[in-house]
Amino acid sequence: MRLLDLNPRWVGAGGEHVTNADGSPVPRREGVGLIFACPCGCGIECYIDLENPVDGGPPYADRPRWFRTGTDFATLTMTPSILRSRDKGGCGWHGFITNGEIVVA
Repeated sequence: MRLLDLNPRWVGAGGEHVTNADGSPVPRREGVGLIFACPCGCGIECYIDLENPVDGGPPYADRPRWFRTGTDFATLTMTPSILRSRDKGGCGWHGFITNGEIVVA
């Protein structure tokens, strides 16, 4: 299965009308994460924070992040594997994105 078949989208953050607690503006960021339909077909979307966002800026979130190679969904590879843990409310799917392909672990 190809990642392109799962409606992938880059996730942005900040921008117009977004401020920090002190009222200072939060600059617009692009490609800080990735969202796509879960490959198992459960109907829930997967969200992945990126260690190396597409916009070249620092990681956006202070939580687990994945390393990305490639800048488009047809060539994207992410490490480590992705686990939608049942212990955390996920469906249990476990796999990889390698060169734009979804590979079950």
